[in-house]
Amino acid sequence: MVIYAECGHQGPADVEFCGECGRYLKWDDDGPVAVKSPPVVQQQVVQPAEPIAPVRQPVQQTVEEQVLNPGDLICGRCGKGNAPTRNFCSRCGASLAESQVVKTSWWRRLFGRKPKEHKAGARPGKDGVRRRTGRAGAARRTVGKVIRRAVAVALIFSALIYALYQPFRSAINTAAVGLWSQVTGIFEAKLNPVHPIKVTATAQTNGHSAPLVTDNAKNTFWAAPGDREQVLVFTFDHPADLRKAIVYSGDAANFPAAHRPQKLHLVFSTGKTYDMALADTPDPQEVPIEHSEGATSVELHVTGLYRSLDGTDVAISEIELFEAG
Repeated sequence: MVIYAECGHQGPADVEFCGECGRYLKWDDDGPVAVKSPPVVQQQVVQPAEPIAPVRQPVQQTVEEQVLNPGDLICGRCGKGNAPTRNFCSRCGASLAESQVVKTSWWRRLFGRKPKEHKAGARPGKDGVRRRTGRAGAARRTVGKVIRRAVAVALIFSALIYALYQPFRSAINTAAVGLWSQVTGIFEAKLNPVHPIKVTATAQTNGHSAPLVTDNAKNTFWAAPGDREQVLVFTFDHPADLRKAIVYSGDAANFPAAHRPQKLHLVFSTGKTYDMALADTPDPQEVPIEHSEGATSVELHVTGLYRSLDGTDVAISEIELFEAG
Protein backbone atom coordinates (compact mmCIF):
# COMPACT_ATOMS: atom_id res chain seq x y z
CA MET A 1 0.00 0.00 0.00
CA VAL A 2 1.17 3.62 -0.81
CA ILE A 3 -0.05 7.16 -0.05
CA TYR A 4 -0.91 9.14 -3.14
CA ALA A 5 0.68 12.61 -3.25
CA GLU A 6 -2.26 14.05 -5.16
CA CYS A 7 -4.95 13.29 -2.65
CA GLY A 8 -3.32 11.71 0.32
CA HIS A 9 -5.38 8.56 0.08
CA GLN A 10 -3.93 5.13 0.29
CA GLY A 11 -4.05 2.56 -2.41
CA PRO A 12 -2.09 0.22 -4.61
CA ALA A 13 1.03 1.61 -6.33
CA ASP A 14 0.29 0.24 -9.82
CA VAL A 15 -3.00 2.11 -10.45
CA GLU A 16 -3.60 5.35 -12.36
CA PHE A 17 -6.63 6.66 -10.48
CA CYS A 18 -7.28 6.92 -6.80
CA GLY A 19 -9.83 4.53 -5.62
CA GLU A 20 -11.21 6.99 -3.04
CA CYS A 21 -11.59 10.25 -4.93
CA GLY A 22 -11.01 9.26 -8.56
CA ARG A 23 -8.11 11.68 -9.07
CA TYR A 24 -5.63 10.83 -11.75
CA LEU A 25 -2.31 9.99 -10.23
CA LYS A 26 0.12 10.37 -13.13
CA TRP A 27 0.20 14.19 -13.50
CA ASP A 28 3.20 14.83 -11.32
CA ASP A 29 6.64 13.49 -11.82
CA ASP A 30 6.87 12.61 -8.21
CA GLY A 31 5.83 9.11 -7.63
CA PRO A 32 3.72 8.01 -4.78
CA VAL A 33 5.28 7.78 -1.43
CA ALA A 34 5.31 4.24 -0.24
CA VAL A 35 4.36 3.64 3.30
CA LYS A 36 4.59 0.58 5.30
CA SER A 37 1.34 -0.68 6.41
CA PRO A 38 1.22 -1.29 10.11
CA PRO A 39 1.74 -4.91 10.93
CA VAL A 40 -1.35 -6.78 11.63
CA VAL A 41 -1.20 -8.02 15.14
CA GLN A 42 -2.97 -11.27 15.49
CA GLN A 43 -4.57 -11.49 18.80
CA GLN A 44 -4.09 -14.80 20.48
CA VAL A 45 -7.31 -16.26 21.56
CA VAL A 46 -6.85 -17.57 25.05
CA GLN A 47 -8.91 -20.63 25.55
CA PRO A 48 -10.52 -20.69 28.93
CA ALA A 49 -9.09 -23.40 31.12
CA GLU A 50 -11.30 -26.38 31.67
CA PRO A 51 -12.72 -26.36 35.12
CA ILE A 52 -11.15 -29.00 37.35
CA ALA A 53 -13.75 -31.32 38.67
CA PRO A 54 -13.60 -31.57 42.44
CA VAL A 55 -12.29 -34.87 43.74
CA ARG A 56 -15.01 -36.64 45.62
CA GLN A 57 -13.81 -38.40 48.71
CA PRO A 58 -15.28 -41.89 49.14
CA VAL A 59 -17.95 -41.93 51.71
CA GLN A 60 -17.51 -44.76 54.16
CA GLN A 61 -20.83 -46.38 54.62
CA THR A 62 -21.33 -48.21 57.82
CA VAL A 63 -22.81 -51.64 57.32
CA GLU A 64 -25.55 -52.36 59.73
CA GLU A 65 -24.74 -55.52 61.62
CA GLN A 66 -27.86 -57.41 62.42
CA VAL A 67 -28.24 -60.51 64.53
CA LEU A 68 -30.77 -62.95 63.14
CA ASN A 69 -32.57 -65.09 65.66
CA PRO A 70 -34.45 -68.30 64.88
CA GLY A 71 -37.94 -67.44 63.68
CA ASP A 72 -37.08 -63.96 62.37
CA LEU A 73 -38.60 -62.90 59.05
CA ILE A 74 -36.10 -61.79 56.39
CA CYS A 75 -37.44 -59.06 54.10
CA GLY A 76 -37.31 -60.07 50.44
CA ARG A 77 -36.68 -56.48 49.31
CA CYS A 78 -33.94 -55.16 51.61
CA GLY A 79 -32.82 -58.24 53.57
CA LYS A 80 -33.65 -56.79 56.97
CA GLY A 81 -34.43 -59.24 59.75
CA ASN A 82 -37.74 -58.61 61.46
CA ALA A 83 -39.43 -60.00 64.52
CA PRO A 84 -41.92 -62.81 63.81
CA THR A 85 -44.78 -60.59 65.01
CA ARG A 86 -44.32 -57.98 62.26
CA ASN A 87 -46.34 -57.93 59.03
CA PHE A 88 -44.28 -55.25 57.27
CA CYS A 89 -40.53 -54.61 57.15
CA SER A 90 -39.21 -52.12 59.70
CA ARG A 91 -36.74 -50.68 57.17
CA CYS A 92 -38.57 -50.41 53.84
CA GLY A 93 -42.19 -51.16 54.71
CA ALA A 94 -42.50 -54.12 52.33
CA SER A 95 -44.93 -56.91 53.13
CA LEU A 96 -43.52 -59.90 55.03
CA ALA A 97 -46.25 -62.29 53.92
CA GLU A 98 -43.86 -64.33 51.73
CA SER A 99 -40.63 -63.63 53.62
CA GLN A 100 -38.08 -66.30 54.50
CA VAL A 101 -38.00 -67.58 58.08
CA VAL A 102 -34.67 -68.05 59.91
CA LYS A 103 -34.41 -71.73 60.87
CA THR A 104 -33.01 -73.11 64.11
CA SER A 105 -29.69 -75.03 63.86
CA TRP A 106 -29.94 -78.79 64.26
CA TRP A 107 -27.66 -78.79 67.28
CA ARG A 108 -29.80 -76.14 68.95
CA ARG A 109 -32.88 -78.25 68.31
CA LEU A 110 -31.19 -81.25 69.97
CA PHE A 111 -29.27 -79.62 72.82
CA GLY A 112 -30.75 -76.13 73.06
CA ARG A 113 -32.34 -75.22 76.36
CA LYS A 114 -35.81 -73.83 76.00
CA PRO A 115 -36.54 -70.62 77.90
CA LYS A 116 -38.55 -71.17 81.02
CA GLU A 117 -42.07 -69.88 80.75
CA HIS A 118 -43.58 -68.26 83.82
CA LYS A 119 -47.22 -68.07 84.59
CA ALA A 120 -49.02 -64.76 84.47
CA GLY A 121 -48.15 -62.75 87.57
CA ALA A 122 -45.22 -64.99 88.54
CA ARG A 123 -41.73 -63.54 88.95
CA PRO A 124 -38.52 -65.32 87.93
CA GLY A 125 -36.28 -66.75 90.60
CA LYS A 126 -37.01 -68.67 93.76
CA ASP A 127 -40.00 -67.21 95.58
CA GLY A 128 -39.87 -64.24 93.23
CA VAL A 129 -36.31 -63.29 94.23
CA ARG A 130 -33.47 -63.54 91.71
CA ARG A 131 -30.27 -65.12 92.89
CA ARG A 132 -27.12 -63.05 92.67
CA THR A 133 -24.72 -65.08 90.55
CA GLY A 134 -21.98 -62.52 89.99
CA ARG A 135 -19.32 -63.94 92.33
CA ALA A 136 -20.39 -67.54 91.84
CA GLY A 137 -20.26 -67.14 88.06
CA ALA A 138 -16.80 -65.58 88.25
CA ALA A 139 -15.58 -68.44 90.45
CA ARG A 140 -16.95 -71.03 88.02
CA ARG A 141 -15.27 -69.30 85.11
CA THR A 142 -11.95 -69.23 86.98
CA VAL A 143 -12.16 -72.93 87.84
CA GLY A 144 -13.11 -73.76 84.26
CA LYS A 145 -10.14 -71.80 82.94
CA VAL A 146 -7.75 -73.63 85.29
CA ILE A 147 -9.16 -77.01 84.26
CA ARG A 148 -8.85 -76.19 80.56
CA ARG A 149 -5.23 -75.12 80.99
CA ALA A 150 -4.40 -78.26 82.96
CA VAL A 151 -5.97 -80.46 80.28
CA ALA A 152 -4.05 -78.60 77.56
CA VAL A 153 -0.72 -79.06 79.41
CA ALA A 154 -1.46 -82.76 79.94
CA LEU A 155 -2.25 -83.25 76.25
CA ILE A 156 0.93 -81.47 75.16
CA PHE A 157 3.03 -83.49 77.62
CA SER A 158 1.44 -86.76 76.45
CA ALA A 159 2.06 -85.85 72.82
CA LEU A 160 5.75 -85.21 73.55
CA ILE A 161 6.11 -88.55 75.35
CA TYR A 162 4.31 -90.31 72.49
CA ALA A 163 6.65 -88.74 69.93
CA LEU A 164 9.92 -89.25 71.83
CA TYR A 165 9.45 -92.47 73.86
CA GLN A 166 8.97 -95.50 71.64
CA PRO A 167 7.67 -98.02 74.25
CA PHE A 168 4.95 -95.59 75.29
CA ARG A 169 4.03 -95.08 71.64
CA SER A 170 3.82 -98.84 71.06
CA ALA A 171 1.64 -99.33 74.13
CA ILE A 172 -0.73 -96.56 73.02
CA ASN A 173 -0.92 -97.97 69.50
CA THR A 174 -1.63 -101.45 70.79
CA ALA A 175 -4.32 -100.20 73.17
CA ALA A 176 -5.91 -98.13 70.42
CA VAL A 177 -5.88 -101.05 67.99
CA GLY A 178 -7.34 -103.35 70.62
CA LEU A 179 -10.08 -100.88 71.47
CA TRP A 180 -10.85 -100.40 67.80
CA SER A 181 -11.02 -104.15 67.33
CA GLN A 182 -13.46 -104.46 70.22
CA VAL A 183 -15.67 -101.69 68.87
CA THR A 184 -15.68 -102.95 65.30
CA GLY A 185 -16.13 -106.52 66.49
CA ILE A 186 -19.61 -105.61 67.69
CA PHE A 187 -20.68 -104.85 64.12
CA GLU A 188 -18.58 -107.45 62.31
CA ALA A 189 -19.22 -111.14 61.80
CA LYS A 190 -18.09 -113.50 64.51
CA LEU A 191 -14.47 -114.61 64.19
CA ASN A 192 -13.51 -118.25 64.47
CA PRO A 193 -10.12 -119.59 65.61
CA VAL A 194 -8.02 -121.18 62.90
CA HIS A 195 -5.31 -123.76 63.69
CA PRO A 196 -2.41 -124.32 61.31
CA ILE A 197 -1.73 -127.89 60.29
CA LYS A 198 2.01 -127.23 60.16
CA VAL A 199 4.36 -124.74 61.86
CA THR A 200 8.02 -124.41 60.91
CA ALA A 201 10.78 -121.88 61.59
CA THR A 202 14.12 -120.89 60.13
CA ALA A 203 15.74 -121.70 63.49
CA GLN A 204 14.87 -122.95 66.97
CA THR A 205 16.70 -123.73 70.20
CA ASN A 206 16.69 -127.06 72.00
CA GLY A 207 13.40 -127.70 73.77
CA HIS A 208 11.69 -124.68 72.18
CA SER A 209 10.59 -125.81 68.73
CA ALA A 210 8.33 -123.88 66.37
CA PRO A 211 5.07 -125.88 66.99
CA LEU A 212 5.12 -124.74 70.65
CA VAL A 213 4.00 -121.28 69.48
CA THR A 214 0.53 -122.71 68.63
CA ASP A 215 0.07 -125.43 71.31
CA ASN A 216 -2.43 -123.34 73.36
CA ALA A 217 -0.09 -123.53 76.38
CA LYS A 218 1.26 -120.32 77.89
CA ASN A 219 4.06 -122.01 79.83
CA THR A 220 5.86 -123.10 76.65
CA PHE A 221 7.45 -120.93 73.96
CA TRP A 222 9.34 -120.94 70.68
CA ALA A 223 12.86 -119.52 70.85
CA ALA A 224 15.58 -118.86 68.27
CA PRO A 225 18.86 -116.91 68.13
CA GLY A 226 18.23 -113.17 68.09
CA ASP A 227 21.32 -112.18 66.12
CA ARG A 228 19.49 -112.44 62.77
CA GLU A 229 15.97 -112.20 61.37
CA GLN A 230 13.87 -115.25 62.22
CA VAL A 231 10.80 -116.47 60.33
CA LEU A 232 7.84 -118.60 61.44
CA VAL A 233 5.71 -120.28 58.75
CA PHE A 234 2.07 -121.27 59.39
CA THR A 235 0.35 -123.59 56.89
CA PHE A 236 -3.44 -124.06 56.77
CA ASP A 237 -5.62 -126.81 55.30
CA HIS A 238 -7.91 -124.31 53.54
CA PRO A 239 -7.78 -120.75 52.17
CA ALA A 240 -8.11 -118.54 55.22
CA ASP A 241 -9.31 -114.97 55.67
CA LEU A 242 -7.37 -113.95 58.78
CA ARG A 243 -8.76 -110.97 60.68
CA LYS A 244 -7.11 -111.02 64.11
CA ALA A 245 -4.18 -112.41 66.08
CA ILE A 246 -3.57 -112.69 69.82
CA VAL A 247 0.16 -112.60 70.57
CA TYR A 248 1.91 -113.54 73.83
CA SER A 249 5.46 -112.20 73.63
CA GLY A 250 8.58 -113.54 75.33
CA ASP A 251 8.90 -116.26 77.94
CA ALA A 252 5.85 -116.09 80.20
CA ALA A 253 7.77 -117.58 83.14
CA ASN A 254 10.73 -115.17 82.85
CA PHE A 255 9.75 -112.27 80.61
CA PRO A 256 13.04 -110.25 80.71
CA ALA A 257 15.19 -113.32 80.01
CA ALA A 258 14.72 -113.24 76.19
CA HIS A 259 14.26 -110.76 73.38
CA ARG A 260 10.64 -109.94 72.48
CA PRO A 261 9.27 -109.20 69.00
CA GLN A 262 8.62 -105.53 68.33
CA LYS A 263 7.38 -105.87 64.75
CA LEU A 264 6.13 -108.81 62.70
CA HIS A 265 6.07 -108.58 58.91
CA LEU A 266 3.44 -110.97 57.51
CA VAL A 267 3.84 -112.36 53.98
CA PHE A 268 0.84 -114.34 52.72
CA SER A 269 0.88 -117.05 50.07
CA THR A 270 -1.12 -114.69 47.83
CA GLY A 271 1.83 -112.28 47.71
CA LYS A 272 0.22 -109.62 49.89
CA THR A 273 1.83 -108.35 53.09
CA TYR A 274 0.87 -106.76 56.39
CA ASP A 275 2.85 -105.32 59.33
CA MET A 276 1.99 -105.90 62.99
CA ALA A 277 3.34 -103.57 65.71
CA LEU A 278 3.61 -105.11 69.18
CA ALA A 279 4.10 -103.64 72.64
CA ASP A 280 6.72 -104.84 75.10
CA THR A 281 4.36 -106.53 77.55
CA PRO A 282 3.73 -110.09 78.80
CA ASP A 283 -0.02 -109.50 78.52
CA PRO A 284 -1.94 -110.81 75.50
CA GLN A 285 -2.12 -108.35 72.60
CA GLU A 286 -4.99 -108.34 70.11
CA VAL A 287 -3.75 -107.17 66.72
CA PRO A 288 -5.86 -106.89 63.54
CA ILE A 289 -4.78 -108.59 60.32
CA GLU A 290 -5.57 -107.40 56.80
CA HIS A 291 -4.90 -108.45 53.16
CA SER A 292 -4.99 -112.20 53.91
CA GLU A 293 -8.00 -113.25 51.81
CA GLY A 294 -7.45 -116.69 50.26
CA ALA A 295 -4.07 -117.34 51.93
CA THR A 296 -3.12 -120.98 52.53
CA SER A 297 0.04 -120.05 54.46
CA VAL A 298 1.66 -117.05 56.10
CA GLU A 299 5.26 -116.19 56.96
CA LEU A 300 5.86 -114.19 60.15
CA HIS A 301 9.17 -112.31 59.86
CA VAL A 302 10.52 -110.94 63.16
CA THR A 303 11.86 -107.60 61.87
CA GLY A 304 12.18 -105.75 65.18
CA LEU A 305 13.12 -106.69 68.75
CA TYR A 306 12.83 -105.41 72.28
CA ARG A 307 16.31 -106.32 73.51
CA SER A 308 16.90 -108.32 76.66
CA LEU A 309 19.75 -107.52 79.05
CA ASP A 310 20.11 -111.15 80.08
CA GLY A 311 19.44 -113.46 77.13
CA THR A 312 20.38 -113.65 73.44
CA ASP A 313 17.36 -115.52 72.02
CA VAL A 314 14.03 -114.18 70.79
CA ALA A 315 10.95 -115.89 72.27
CA ILE A 316 7.20 -116.01 71.59
CA SER A 317 4.94 -117.95 73.93
CA GLU A 318 1.79 -118.17 71.82
CA ILE A 319 0.14 -116.86 68.64
CA GLU A 320 -3.58 -117.43 68.17
CA LEU A 321 -5.15 -116.68 64.78
CA PHE A 322 -8.80 -115.95 63.94
CA GLU A 323 -10.58 -115.91 60.60
CA ALA A 324 -13.91 -114.56 59.40
CA GLY A 325 -16.72 -117.07 59.81
